[in-house]
Parts: sequence; C-alpha cells; structure tokens
Amino acid sequence: MKHLLTLLLCLLFTATSCTAGDPMKFVYQGEVAGIMCIHCTNKVEAAMKKLPGVQSVKITRDEKGGLPKLEIIASNAAITREDAVKVLGDDAKMYDVRSLKLIQGK
Repeated sequence: MKHLLTLLLCLLFTATSCTAGDPMKFVYQGEVAGIMCIHCTNKVEAAMKKLPGVQSVKITRDEKGGLPKLEIIASNAAITREDAVKVLGDDAKMYDVRSLKLIQGK
C-alpha cells in the first residue's frame, strides 16, 4: 500500500510539472555590426524587445573580436532578419543586423 501511494504521488507530480499548456519557446541567434558600447547594446536590445512575441534579448561581445552575438527568445516562430532591421527604424543606419536564424523550437 505504501508503494502504491508513492507511485501515485510520483505520477501526480510528473503530470502537473509537464502541462500541455506550456508555451513553446523559439530561440534565434544572429550577429549585429555597429555595437560599440553599453549604450548601443541597450538601444538594440530595447528595439528587439518590440518585436511580437519576444520574451528576452541578449547581446554578447565576441571575445575573439568578431561581431556581437544577438540572441532572442520568443513565443513567435516567424521573426526574420528583415523584421529586426525594420524594428530598429532610423537606427538601422548605425546597427546592421547581419544575420538572424531560428536555431531552436522549429
């Protein structure tokens, strides 16, 4: 009886921790040219957060001197490089989104 109760509790815990209603997350990665300082980073991150479904944006500098890396986590599977350029508006003249690819959640 004790084992049966333990088994039931384990099944109940598993069922509640993996609900079907959890939203799917999509991860995009790319590169952005023109980011020189923290102000530039903040400006680009703020613009990317305006894209539909974006939950978080992170820009990291390449330690080897390459282009800064852009990572976007979103609930939307339809974000394109063109969308990212468009949301930058006039700042697209200063910051060049060189690439943006869906890498997870497809």
